[in-house]
Amino acid sequence: MSPTRKTALLLATTLVTTAQATTLQATPTTCYADLAATRNFTLGLPTHATPTPDGQSILFLRSAPRDTTLHLFQTTLKTSTTTELARPSATPEHLSTQEKARRERARQSLTGITDIAIAPNGQFALATQGGTLERIDLTTHTTTPLPGTWIAPRLSPNAHAVAVVKDNDLYTLSLTTNTTTRLTHTGSETLTNGLAEFAAAEELQRPDGTWWSPDSQTLLYEQADTSPVEKHYIANPGDPAQAPTEFRYPRAGTPNARIKLGLIPARGGKTTWVAWDSTAYPYLGRVVWRPDGGLMLVVQNRTETEERLLSVDPKTGTTRTLLTNTDTAWVGLTPQENSGGKDLPYALPHNAGFLWAAQPGPHWQLELHHPDGTLARILTPQPHPFYALNDYDPTTNTIVITTNPDRLTNEIDRISLTDGTITTLATEPGLHHVTFTDGQHDIFTDTFSSADGTRRTLVRNHTGKILATLPSVAETPTLALHTEFTTSGPQNLDTLIIHPDDYQPGRHYPTLLSVYAGPGYKTVYRTPASYYEDQCLANHGYVVVSFDGRGTPGRDHDFERAIKNNLIDIPLHDQIEGLQSAAKTHPEMDLSRTGVFGWSFGGYFTAMATIRRPDIFKAGNAGAPPVDWSDYDTAYTERYLGTPQSDPEGYRISNVLTYAPKLSRPLLLMHGLTDDNVYFENTMKLTQALTLAGKPYSLMLLPGTHMLPNPVLRARVNETRTDFFNKTLKP
Repeated sequence: MSPTRKTALLLATTLVTTAQATTLQATPTTCYADLAATRNFTLGLPTHATPTPDGQSILFLRSAPRDTTLHLFQTTLKTSTTTELARPSATPEHLSTQEKARRERARQSLTGITDIAIAPNGQFALATQGGTLERIDLTTHTTTPLPGTWIAPRLSPNAHAVAVVKDNDLYTLSLTTNTTTRLTHTGSETLTNGLAEFAAAEELQRPDGTWWSPDSQTLLYEQADTSPVEKHYIANPGDPAQAPTEFRYPRAGTPNARIKLGLIPARGGKTTWVAWDSTAYPYLGRVVWRPDGGLMLVVQNRTETEERLLSVDPKTGTTRTLLTNTDTAWVGLTPQENSGGKDLPYALPHNAGFLWAAQPGPHWQLELHHPDGTLARILTPQPHPFYALNDYDPTTNTIVITTNPDRLTNEIDRISLTDGTITTLATEPGLHHVTFTDGQHDIFTDTFSSADGTRRTLVRNHTGKILATLPSVAETPTLALHTEFTTSGPQNLDTLIIHPDDYQPGRHYPTLLSVYAGPGYKTVYRTPASYYEDQCLANHGYVVVSFDGRGTPGRDHDFERAIKNNLIDIPLHDQIEGLQSAAKTHPEMDLSRTGVFGWSFGGYFTAMATIRRPDIFKAGNAGAPPVDWSDYDTAYTERYLGTPQSDPEGYRISNVLTYAPKLSRPLLLMHGLTDDNVYFENTMKLTQALTLAGKPYSLMLLPGTHMLPNPVLRARVNETRTDFFNKTLKP
């Protein structure tokens, strides 16, 4: 769902209530406090690290080790010097409702300078802070504020202007005259220009709603009509004098926003509308300008079982189909979300065709297609599943890609499009997140989470050699990690086992299942630093385990699609099978005292597991659970369950309320009262069902959504969970 991009770092108040008026006492711990204050030791690490076009330096954002405010820095490679280029204003941010919503979709919880764009000529960078923009000269380091308050800025390829949105209309802001040109005049509360609609931003991994042509003369923009979409209202119970905020939220089986694509001159003028059958293919997945000025679109039908790649004539807006992919379950738009790669298709220069990713067999593969859409050849062999396209170098006719040599790590490879030769650039175990700058192929950054538990931002040259490590000011972790990666059960499920710091062989420990178990998100990677919170919990006297069962990505086609039309039975079976198998080889796991916890889909799974399998799970902590899938959004839910009208039985089986009266184990619910993704009505429905059935439960109310910055509140969530399991699982 985007229950996918969902970390377990949800925040909370200390208010805990139960249906039996029981009070849960949080136990403060230094471990949780340190993790909350440092965001699991990630504050102070370089982020958004991007090479300058000349390859001489790297720009990056970084906060202090216990501060969420990002500053802009530049590291010069030749001298190894780092300079602060810009610091954010000390004035508190006052974000519009739209900007807040955009940050929620992007899971952006840090403040200050949250984004940078480097001019292709390398002369300046554009920094975004809240709704304001600053131009920073990369030679003199002079900072010039730009006029106005905007959202969704996009720098033109010639660096002369910025496309921006205000009050749902699209503008251009000239960087030479500081004047604005209003391009659209139709913006309203239900009609947006230049912004991605909710379904695209939340579920299709498409945050953009405006795209510049390569010659900077034309803008393609999305116009979204949300008037057919259901109105949802979110009120702040902590401030009853504040009016509720209206959102247009497309629940499963209800109307989506109606979208159109328009081509408009950057100087202003008439819109030429792109013509495709948006009734049959309402989802716009990807937009790519070709180097020659043409356009390609990826569109999907509402069931997401068919996608079409369309070629667009930008002069007339007419389209033709280049290729079609179908899948009886669903067609995935990209191999993985948050991969850091370039959008596909990727058009090659000189009308040499385009690169495309598909999954005709078990694994994703990268393909080279002729200009007419026909397949030229497959570039990645099946044993090397394709993950992301990072760069294309026209001089050498080579590409750099990220692949998955095994399910727990990835590597960086270079492939020659001339003869197919594959050269490995980086194989250090862990996860590599690669960033190139357009036009700069000699160096790139590698944000690396290593199998040894460290995190580094590396600068590599075209051979993969490490040239530099960007300076970090993050605190040195004070928490030792005791992670073991293995496989479990007949399905060989990827498995993580975490032992407590004072682990004693021969002793039996209560077991906690840290779970997501849903589509779109893989839990187990060989990156120990991802599991600090679970380690802290284990240190309270538990073995903490995680499994990637059927339905999760990163393995193969059929494994991932096994949950079609039923979101719970197979995941529940696999997680229990993983527990029982792991316990055979790890007898320290006491399965007679097993608890389960998770957020979003993991919260849904937790509620189901606690209710349906009390023989296995003695207590559960469910965070923000989507209880009734008819209350979750269209693009995610219908991908797996269809609509409530087309498959009522699938929705009944997958609904927590179907089983709620059978609850017999302690269940702690946590939910943000103003969550605009998994609405609080989900937990409200569950508490009502449990109350009517006479079943006790515990409830922790969270102020805001799932991205509250207060470190004290962050720590309280973990402390409350630990206290809950201490009381329910320990003698």
